[in-house]
Amino acid sequence: MQTEFVRLTLPRHALSPPFYDCIEQALQAHGQPLRWAITATTPTELTVEAVLLKSQPRP
Repeated sequence: MQTEFVRLTLPRHALSPPFYDCIEQALQAHGQPLRWAITATTPTELTVEAVLLKSQPRP
């Protein structure tokens, strides 16, 4: 397993408050979130930075 840093920009109109569950689902598509934070906002977008745990593909 290895860790990876990811930055996602998510459209706010696709998220419903509370944003926690929607952000977790978006991150799950890239790996298992270990830690994340909303680092920027605009009226239309949220920027999320996260550290994810990724599995190595098996040969």
